[in-house]
Amino acid sequence: MVEGKKNKRVIILGAGVTGLSAGIRYLDNGCDVFILEKADHAGGLARTVVRGDYRLDIGPHHLFSQNEAILQEMIDLFEKDELISFSRDAKIYFHDRFLDYPLTAKNVIFNMGLKHAFFTSISVVWTSLLKPFTKKRREVNFKEWATTNFGNYLYGIFFKPYTEQFWGVSCEELSLDCIPQTSKMSFAKTLKLIFLKKFEKESLSVAERETSLTLYYPIKGIGAIAEKLKKSFLSKGGKIKLSCDVSELITNKDGSFNIHYQYERETVVDGADLVLSTIPISSLTQILRPLASPEIIQRANSLEYLSTIVLYIVIHERDVLDCAYLYMMDRPYNRISNTNRFHHKLCPEGENMLALEMTCHFNDKTWNSSDEELFEKCIDYLESDKFISRNEVKQYLTVRIKNAYPFYRLNYKNNLTEIFKYFENIPNLSLAGRIGAFKYMDIDQCLEDTSELVERHKKEGTI
Repeated sequence: MVEGKKNKRVIILGAGVTGLSAGIRYLDNGCDVFILEKADHAGGLARTVVRGDYRLDIGPHHLFSQNEAILQEMIDLFEKDELISFSRDAKIYFHDRFLDYPLTAKNVIFNMGLKHAFFTSISVVWTSLLKPFTKKRREVNFKEWATTNFGNYLYGIFFKPYTEQFWGVSCEELSLDCIPQTSKMSFAKTLKLIFLKKFEKESLSVAERETSLTLYYPIKGIGAIAEKLKKSFLSKGGKIKLSCDVSELITNKDGSFNIHYQYERETVVDGADLVLSTIPISSLTQILRPLASPEIIQRANSLEYLSTIVLYIVIHERDVLDCAYLYMMDRPYNRISNTNRFHHKLCPEGENMLALEMTCHFNDKTWNSSDEELFEKCIDYLESDKFISRNEVKQYLTVRIKNAYPFYRLNYKNNLTEIFKYFENIPNLSLAGRIGAFKYMDIDQCLEDTSELVERHKKEGTI
């Protein structure tokens, strides 16, 4: 800090991985940092819920990154014996068959089944041959992209069922921007590498490199990374207030802010030189003063998020799957995680847990289903697929997370562009993170994003 120069005061909305990592970086640059969190806990989506003797992650998170600096930053948060390492271990369940993830051409041909392999190959080759002679058209939605590149057959048996199951709407309603998410969480990218006419060995090496990264997992669950970040943040002088309900974010003419929030049944007014928001954009526009125009508020409210429910089914200790997690189609759940492949101490000795992920929309039929209804919805499929039987289930638990994934409807990008233009005109206000910036990001990408943000503020002289 330059003598006589006042420390910049930064307030961060949200104590998830993005908010905590940003807070640490601002502290390292001489700022005074406060984090306000609406929930009664830190961690956001990277959280481990403790229920008695059970440690329940919100989906199968791991620590990994192609950015060596960011990866080392995450590893350095832990003691040596607090992390375990392993390679990616996933498969795809396709018509009672197990396909490797990532897929290989050999695996598809011999494991997909003769009929599907034959018609898939014919469809893709025919589509590729016709492409130069068909009128070039702008691909607007996910269905158009998939059928144009892969043909109708592969779209019908592969892309359509998983995509519509995950997002809960028809492929015609999805923007092309859902492709990175779909490919990241399923197998679209790998299929593209296998089947497209312009397949190159170089591209395959990239895919193989991404799936061969060493993965790290904290022995106490993925929520440990948020706990470590929180501990580091507090040790550096940062402050966190949980259970805060922010009612107003007032922008002043000098570029500073006044923030009104409820804390411990009292209304508190605080000031800030900079504000970083990791909360939903619609929530931010509601508290911003002066109010945004009705058009901006409407655009912000149109941005949707997928919610998720994880159903944990406890059984006696046995390896149900020969992989850590399994992607599913035509089932109520999108993915099954075999938690004893992550760490055996997530549940009591002698037990194992299967984690079934179900995406849904907040307040829809799935979200409002009871735990018993969700279990009954899933157990018949688990039995028919010969994974587990009903009589070996010891108990089941659920974790429900609102606003887990940005939702990419057709019109979202136009709305998001106009919203970002609006926020760019508000000095010293930044948006970051999966929810705050409406951008799907893994844990390492959140840390990388905050690093770039704070570095940019340094170069601009903002801090």
